Formats: sequence, structure tokens, C-alpha cells
Amino acid sequence: MRTRRDPQGRAGWGGAWSRLRRALKAWSLDRRGGTAVVFAVAAPTLAILACGTVDLFSLSSDHSAMQDAADAAALDAAKQLGIGTQSGISARAVTFVKSQIPGVVQRVPFRVSTSFSPDNTQVTVKIDGHRSSFFANLLPPGGWSIHVQATAATMGLTPLCVLASDTTGASIQMNNAARATAGSCLVQSNGDIQVNGSAALNAGVAQATGTATGAITPQAQVGAPTIGDPFASMAINPPLINVCTPVPALTAGVNVLLAIPAPYCGNITVRSGQTLQLQPGGTYYFRNGSLQMQQNATLTGSNVTLIFDNTAQFQFDDSSVIDLTGARYGQYAGFVIMTTRQNVGTFEISSDSARRLEGTVYIPNATLQVTGANNRVADQSAWTVIVAKSIQMTGSPNLVVNANYAVSGVPVPNGVGNSGAVTKVKLKR
Repeated sequence: MRTRRDPQGRAGWGGAWSRLRRALKAWSLDRRGGTAVVFAVAAPTLAILACGTVDLFSLSSDHSAMQDAADAAALDAAKQLGIGTQSGISARAVTFVKSQIPGVVQRVPFRVSTSFSPDNTQVTVKIDGHRSSFFANLLPPGGWSIHVQATAATMGLTPLCVLASDTTGASIQMNNAARATAGSCLVQSNGDIQVNGSAALNAGVAQATGTATGAITPQAQVGAPTIGDPFASMAINPPLINVCTPVPALTAGVNVLLAIPAPYCGNITVRSGQTLQLQPGGTYYFRNGSLQMQQNATLTGSNVTLIFDNTAQFQFDDSSVIDLTGARYGQYAGFVIMTTRQNVGTFEISSDSARRLEGTVYIPNATLQVTGANNRVADQSAWTVIVAKSIQMTGSPNLVVNANYAVSGVPVPNGVGNSGAVTKVKLKR
């Protein structure tokens, strides 16, 4: 197939380009002066227009980055409306904005301000900046002023039901095929959340002060503010009695009612169809040993609190039945299991029948370890709250954290549940 040619015999586009090139060359070699004068006059204007275009593009880029930072900071601030002071939220907003736009910070001096609605349900973050303009602030005179703002509003409260307080490393770690289900409440890690393998975490809201990885639904919010120990001011005072009370002899098929005298000391092992029943309305102290539930043993108690000092822990293993509801009144109302703050041990649940732990499990400096094979833990509780230094899950257990507070006779302690709620938020345009 032959190429269509112009009258000079050159291909159409190639010929046009050759003619243009010859014309430009002739114009550049013109010595008559007129063309050179025009070019000399036009060149600075063209240069200014080109530089101005670059400046406007850079300005637009900075404005967009600052708007994105204001949006993100407003959402972050709104999440804290239920748990932080306004001064603290404002200070965090400044730090948050700087972390979002480190490149802009270097060339655009700016000020971050926050304001709050009278009912404390909305927060507005404003960023006001000033950057120099092209040709030493001549265009426009004085440089460019940039103003952006974003407002975020709360959409409702998400009750706090899981708090892992360790700020170093993964304070919530799930391995293998472990599952944690807390669909109506907040799961908070003051460190990282690591969900490995085929493990999965499902929560109303999941937050990590550090990072969050793995199958987390919905996607975890990272860089969240830490949540302090809600019970840090509560006194936990085991009896100052060194005399230990022995556990009555346990017989298979017979309920043994454990009275409420001085602390129970040493290892307590319940196994093979034996039942240990706790007296209603009791606070039970354990020291210098482990409470071990093995085989198909049963531990049952209503309106009770179990407190372990720094030398004690529990192990709920095998097919042991755990049926506990927390104290309804008194000093430890709302708590089902507690430790002293000196306890740094590990509390293990691997039983396939630990179905009721209704109340608050408070082990602030200890680890809760949940293991097993397809076992559901705490799923028959109306509600459960866990406050631990760390939570470790392996195997294929399913830790179920319910939040049906209204149907339970066990009161929710102040600082968790609805009183420790964080907010769901959205941007308002």
C-alpha cells in the first residue's frame, strides 16, 4: 500500500512538520529586527505566565492537602468527644494535622484552631496558613492566604467492652483460626492489633493507638488516642489475713458450696464431674496457687466476684463448665473476676463450656489467654467487659463479647459499657 503524499512528494504530516521547522528556523535567523523585538518583549511575559502556572498548581496542591488534613483531624477529634476534654482534643488536633502534611508544614506556616458545638456533638477544625507567592510576594501582593475547615458530628455511641492497655507491641493478638465477636461495642488496643492467619475480629468499632493488621471488620481505626484504665482509682484490698482456708473435699456429682471466710490458698483443682458452687453475694479471694477447672468439672456462682492476688491465677480447661455472674451490689458491683494490680500472670480459658462470664473481667496488668478448638467463650452472657494488659488468642476459639446491658441484673461499672462509650462520627459539608 503506498503512502499518500503531498505535492512536494513528502508524507502529509512529515511535510507539515518540515515546513514548520523551516519557518521557525527562518524566524530565528531573521536579521531585520522586528521579529527579534517582538520576541524580546514577549519572552518575559511568557516566562511569568509559565512560572505563575506552576505557582498556582503548587498552591492548589497545598490547599487540597490541608483540606484533607482538616477532614481527618475533625473526624479524629469527634471520636474523642465522649472521652476527652476540649483542651486535650484541641492539642491533639494540632499534632494530628502536622503528622498528616509534613511536606506542607515545611513551607506554609499555619495555625490550627478547634471549636465545639454547645451540645458537644460537633467539632470544627480550621487551618489558616500563609505562603509566599511568585516573585517575592508580588503576585499577588503579600502572598497567598489559605483557609480550610472541616466539621465532624457524632452519630451515636459505641460502648467500650474490650480494653487492652499495653502500649508496647500487640496488646491484642489473634492467631490461627481464632475469632473474637463484639459486634455491638468498642474493642480498643492501646498498642497494636495483630490478627494473623485465618483469625478474624468483628467489632462495632475497633481502634488501635498503634497499628492494626489482618481480618478486622469493619476496618480498624489506627492512631487512636489511648484510653486509660477506667478503674485506676478503685481500691482492691484482699483481707490481710495470712491464715488460709482449706477447700472442702470435692466428690463427683455432689455440689460443694464454698463459703466466704478468709482467703483460699494453694492450688485448687476441680475435675471429673466435681462441682464447686460459690455462695451468692460473696467475694472470694485466692492466693498462692491456681484455681484449675479440668475435665468436666463445674464452677458456678451468681452475684459473686473472684479476686486473685499477685500469686494466684485461674485455668479453665477441657470441658469444664464455667457459669458465673458478677456482683450485683457492694464494693465490687459489676465485677465477676478481678486481680490485684501486682498480678502480672496469665489467665487461661481453653474450656469448651466457659459459656457465661457475665460482668467485668478486670486483670489490668495480666494477660488473658483464650485457646481451644471451636469453643465459644462467654456467648451466653448478657454482657461481658474485658480490661486486661493484653489479650492473646490461639487455636480456633470464638470469644463472644455481648453488650445487652439492659437485660442483666449485674450493673455495668462506671467507665465501661455505655459510660465509657466512644462516638461514631461523620463529616458535615
